[in-house]
Amino acid sequence: MNWYPIEALEPGKLVVLHFRDETAPQCVGYVERDGVCGWPEKVTGRRPDGWLDLSSLFSGMTTEIRRAVAATL
Repeated sequence: MNWYPIEALEPGKLVVLHFRDETAPQCVGYVERDGVCGWPEKVTGRRPDGWLDLSSLFSGMTTEIRRAVAATL
């Protein structure tokens, strides 16, 4: 996988955060247009060292599949 540096985190993306600390779980979150992110409490206060864009994985899906995936998240 190609992890992007955290400094390049882009608004409007659904991303997976990567942490070097093995005790910190990877998590999925959405980066709002204003750059504010909503992440689970289990990673609050930790600085991720990279991120992976999940938005691009969904771009080729049909509307029905997108709805099904969104309903499970």
